[in-house]
This record gives sequence, C-alpha cells and structure tokens, in this order.
Amino acid sequence: MKFLDTQELVVSTLSPVHIGCGEDYEPTEYVVDTSGVLHRFDAGILPDLSDAGISSDILTILSNDEAHTEQLRAVHKTLNKYRDKIIPLASVHVSMCTGVHAHYKSTQDKKNDFNRNGVERTSYQPFNQLPYLPGSSIKGAIRTAILNERIAGNNPCSTVLMRQIQDFNTMIEEYDPGNGKLLLRLKLQHTKRDYDRARKNIEKTIADVSSDLGTDLLGGKFETDPLRALKVSDAAPLDIEIEREIRFCLNRSRSGRRSQAQVKNLYTRLEYILEHQPAAFSLFLTLQNLHEIAGRRNLRNEPVSPSVDKLLSWPGIVKACNSYYLNRLDDDLAMLGKLYPTSEWGKQTQSILDAGLRDQIKTGNCLLLRIGKHGGANSNTVSGRQIKIMLNEDRRRANGKEEKIRLYTFDDESRTIWYCGDDLDKPSDLLPHGWIILSNLDQIWHADLPGFERRCARQQMVAENARRQAEAAAAEQTKAAAQAAREAALAAMTENQRHVEEFVSKCARRAEQLRGGKENPNAAIHTAARELVKAALEGADWTTDEKHSVADAIEEWLPKLVRIELKDERKKLKLSALRL
Repeated sequence: MKFLDTQELVVSTLSPVHIGCGEDYEPTEYVVDTSGVLHRFDAGILPDLSDAGISSDILTILSNDEAHTEQLRAVHKTLNKYRDKIIPLASVHVSMCTGVHAHYKSTQDKKNDFNRNGVERTSYQPFNQLPYLPGSSIKGAIRTAILNERIAGNNPCSTVLMRQIQDFNTMIEEYDPGNGKLLLRLKLQHTKRDYDRARKNIEKTIADVSSDLGTDLLGGKFETDPLRALKVSDAAPLDIEIEREIRFCLNRSRSGRRSQAQVKNLYTRLEYILEHQPAAFSLFLTLQNLHEIAGRRNLRNEPVSPSVDKLLSWPGIVKACNSYYLNRLDDDLAMLGKLYPTSEWGKQTQSILDAGLRDQIKTGNCLLLRIGKHGGANSNTVSGRQIKIMLNEDRRRANGKEEKIRLYTFDDESRTIWYCGDDLDKPSDLLPHGWIILSNLDQIWHADLPGFERRCARQQMVAENARRQAEAAAAEQTKAAAQAAREAALAAMTENQRHVEEFVSKCARRAEQLRGGKENPNAAIHTAARELVKAALEGADWTTDEKHSVADAIEEWLPKLVRIELKDERKKLKLSALRL
C-alpha cells in the first residue's frame, strides 16, 4: 500500500450549489443591462470615469436630505445611467434568472423595497473571479457520512436528552385566538426565563453529544482522528464559462402548507453554480497510509495516532458516503414529487439516475455528496440527531411589559425545506441545493446531463470563433506580407515604373467596385489611361521597357473596365508608338 494514495476526480453538479463566502453583490457595486446580466465592478474605477460626470452626480445625490434607502436607489440609478462606460471595466458578469430580473426592475419604483437587492455571492477565486468548491466543505460532507456509518443505526441521543426534549416540547400549546386558526404559545404556567433556560440546556447537551460522537467514533483529538489522513483540495473550475445564475432561495413546508417564511415573504437571492453540469470542477483527494504508526502512544501512554480499527480506506469512504447520501437524495426526489409534481429537474434527475448513474453510485464508481448552504439539517447530521426548529413568536404581558418569546421545538427532521427557484410566487421549478457527484473524467453518464449538450454547443461556438479569428489573423498576415512586398517592390522601381504600378493598382481597386461592370468612356479609368500614355510619349526619361509596360497595362485593363473597342482605342491612344 502506497504511503500517499491520490485520486484526481472531477465534480459534476446534480442540483444548484451555493457555498457562501461572506460577500454580497451590493447595488452600489453592480449595474444590470437590459438582458438581465449583473456586471460587478470595483468602486475604485469610478474616479477614472469622473469626466463622464458619474462622481459629480453621485455627490449631488448624497448631499440631498433623503432617506438612506432612497439615496441608495438614486445612486444605483445613476450607475445604471453610465453602465455602457462601466460594463467594459466590470470584473464579474453573471445572469439573473427571469424572475429575479423582473423583481429587480420592480424595486426601482419607490413603492417597493430596494434594500433587498443584495445578492449573496458564492465562493470564488480572487485572481480570476470564477467560482470554486472549498475542500473544507467537501471534507465536512464526507465526515458526516463516516460518522453516520460508524454510529451503526444507534440513537446518538441519550434517554435523558430525549426526556428533556419531550418535556421542553410540551411547554408549548396550541390555542384558537378566535378566528378559527390555531396558533402556538408558551403555556401560561411557564415563564420566558424558564423556557429559555430549558432550551439552552438542551442545546448544550446536543453540542456535548456532537463532541462525544467525534471522540467515540473517530478518536476525538486531531492526532487520533483518522480523517487527519484525508486531504481534500479545493475544487477548481475546469470551464471558464462555467454556468451560474442568480436565483431566489425559497422556503417550503414539508406538509404542503404555506411556511412561515412564505407567509412573511422571506427570501434571499443567491448566486448559484447551476445544476446538471458534467465535470465542472477538478480536485485531488489524498489518503495517507497510517498503518505503520496506528495505535502508537507517547511516554505518558497517551495515544498519538488513530487506532487500527478506526483507519480509513477508499472503499470505506465511498461506501459510507453513497449509503448516507443516496437515501437522502431519494427522499429529496420523493418530497419534491409530493410538493411539486411537475418538477422538470426532478424528472430529469430521476431519468439520469435510472439511466446508469444509480448503478455507478451503488457499485462505488462515483461519490455522491451534498455540500453548501441550505442542504438541510437532515443531510448535515447523523441519523437520529435532534434538530432545533424555529416556530412562531409568542407575545404576552409580564410585569406591565410585553414580552416576545421565540418558540422552538426539537425533532429529528426539519419542518421546512429551502429550494432554489426562479420566481417568488410561481416558480417554474423547485430545485434542492447542493447535490454533487465526484467521479473519474471518463464516466459515460456525463453525457446524460443536460449541461453536457450546452457545454458541447458552447465549446463548438468557441472553436468556431477561434477558427474565424485564426483565419482573419492569417488573412491579415498575408495582407501585411503582400503590402510589405509591394512597398519593397515600389522602392526598387524607377519613378516611371511607379506611375505604371499606380495605374494598375487603381484599375484593380475599380474592378472590385464595379464587380464585373464597366465605366462609360472618358470616365476615371479612361482618363487615367490617356494621361499615362501622354506622359510616356512626351517624357524624355521613359525607357523602351517602361513604355512597353504602359502599353501592356492599358491593353489588359481598359477592355475590362471601360466600354470601348480595343482595336479603335489602340489607334486613338497611339499605343503602337509606345512599342517602337
């Protein structure tokens, strides 16, 4: 067994992926064109455009005594006024989906809230502004799957913790405020202080359970954790035209009823790496062989390396991940079919799985993971873990003051799901977050992904543009070489020879303009021919060869460009005299 076993893999996306980086596209640092493309620029370029009037317009706006929101709207409007000058200097260009673009345009009206026009940006490489997948996110997903496998179906929560949760959940009751709609409230015999204390005790116990899981199942400390042997690189983009889009992040209740987020019209706008893109990223997974040092202890008899029974292997990692995540992907597809039966994404993904991807996952030829934001607590925790779920807010009066009590419950499954959508009210589809596949580059199922055809078409267009550019460059090079040769030839000619060459060049240019047609007699070419003959016959410095070249040029070009009879024209122009 090698000391370091490195796998070079590619990452394909099954669903939209967003991994936050703590940055937003703010309205004061982007403009939007008429087709809905957001162009993000560095504010440092604005002074360079001061001649265009941008700086003075913005300063005028900021000096006005308006509300902050209206100033922000006005500044953004001013930036869009000068977008034709800003767009060429922008560093990021990302499309808005139709719904986001329509919503953005509606916020330009003072009747609508402009403050929510920020867009959460996905993780990106600062040197080229392209999105990437952090290795820490991928390794975290692998760790969850390994923990879940090693817990072997046992409930990670103790009986004491489950009793605490049961007691806590019974502190809340339903009541009818009089309109027939049941609401939740804290039972009157409990105080807000007691409720908050009970919640914090449970949260602390759950955190302790999480810590104990790492200790019991993986060894606890860094030096004894077998995952120290697994190194995951960042996944770098393979395609500079990797598909991404700004969409809404929407909340939906598992029951099919309107969630609290829907009722309150809560949403975010995220930049997504789009779904169904084959081999969009590449990364390296390296597994270190720790067998030779497994189970070692220091002089104080403390373990300094993982024990043999906790060491990892590639087959074990793949099996743990695929067993954990495939069931959850199927659950996602089933839930989506229940909430949104017409989902095109659901049908396409199910078809891709049935066409061979599911078999590849089950046989360990691919690695299925779920990463990033809004993947759901069910995909981020081991089976049986308790999840804190936020409910509604209760209000009551205590000591003459109104108290606001945020109500929670603990359960092993979330009540709502965050989906990616292209419209706030009626999205054309709902897509779950974060599903990716790690595989070798030569996997044939890549061609089943809709993004494969889009990439092929894009690459064909790029190749065609490159071919045209190469042909244009070659033609330009040939033209430049011909021009250089002509200039060299002209430099070697006598003055009289240059006159003949100028006549020939003039005839050639006129032939291109006429495209097979002819001039009337006594027009430009005919006149130029007479002037050239006169100069050759009357000039004392014209040699016999130079006179012959005049006669040859006129006899070649005049019949092509002028409506004349050459036989008659020879006599009129005295061409025979040039040949003496």
